[in-house]
Amino acid sequence: MPFTLDGRGIAGRGRSQIELNTGTDASQGFEQADASLPMKRLVAIIAVLLSLAALHFSRPVMLPVVAGLMIAALAWPLLHYLERRIPSWAALLVTILAVTSVIAALLATISWSATTIVRDLQAQTDRIAALQFRLGAVVEQFGITLPQIGGGQSSGAAGNGSVSGLAKSVAGALFAVFGYLALSIGFAALALAERREAAERIMKRFPGGPGDTVIEISSKVTTAARQYFRAKSLTSVISGVMTGVIALAFGLKFALIWALFAFLLEYVPTIGSLLAVVPPVLYALVQFNGFGEPLGLLAALTVGQLYLGNYIDPRLEGRLLSVSPLVVLFSIVFWGWLWGPAGALLGVPITVAITIVTRHFEETRWIWALLSAPAEEHDQG
Repeated sequence: MPFTLDGRGIAGRGRSQIELNTGTDASQGFEQADASLPMKRLVAIIAVLLSLAALHFSRPVMLPVVAGLMIAALAWPLLHYLERRIPSWAALLVTILAVTSVIAALLATISWSATTIVRDLQAQTDRIAALQFRLGAVVEQFGITLPQIGGGQSSGAAGNGSVSGLAKSVAGALFAVFGYLALSIGFAALALAERREAAERIMKRFPGGPGDTVIEISSKVTTAARQYFRAKSLTSVISGVMTGVIALAFGLKFALIWALFAFLLEYVPTIGSLLAVVPPVLYALVQFNGFGEPLGLLAALTVGQLYLGNYIDPRLEGRLLSVSPLVVLFSIVFWGWLWGPAGALLGVPITVAITIVTRHFEETRWIWALLSAPAEEHDQG
């Protein structure tokens, strides 16, 4: 039979060819997508690493900026109160002077406390040497040898050298903190002065919904920062009073200074309350002859801090942080690694701000779900 071509045959072969080509193109597209996926992941990893490096190396600039924004958030209620009674420029000036005075008084108190402790230790170098001998005798039973202070110098000279080095370290740290705080206060003043202009620029740049979202997010972040530091201030006062009372009960010198240290360290969540136990116990080892009083002081302070952290803190702060305890600890370690002690102090507020921002966008809601406490996720679900 002769071979014939008809319209249906041609059309059928044409459709088959088109389907074949379409299937080939689709398979090639999937292969290209699969091939590009590792590249996208690699780009994402590189972007994260570069961002971490940028945050670490930009610490001299970014840390004062973030601290300044935190100070501005805390000072905003005072400025708002004053603006209803005096001109705006005068209200801003009074607010900045008040913030500067509080910070200066706090630094002066810390400097006085450190100087007092250092001078007292310099006068007790013989007791420090005797303490080292007693501790050495105890730890040698476990096969541990303590290094000699001063590398073979006399006990007085060695003690004076080590304490003088401590004094220089404290002075250098305070000088560095003063420089950062001066820049932070400057950024805070600029943020407070330009808050209205910044809001107007945002609304002009992003009219309608986007601008309202940005304003809402910034308002929630500043409110959360104020609530966080308000709650931490209350728990810090409780921790300081408790530490001072326990120090007085044991007859420990400088009870007011140990209370101040506990007050300040309580601002660092989770680990700050535990660190607050160390300075008074170390000084108790120098002041008292035996180990009974230091061990009793250690037990009392530890029990008090555990009670504060497990019962009082949750009731005062509640679900304010809106992040899981593991994330709180990780934020302290992470931001402390990036920016040092100031990063550990600001780490939790920064993390809370990140959760607030990521919660408002579908693309980043997975980050909020990863950082938030399980109770909040359940409420949102």
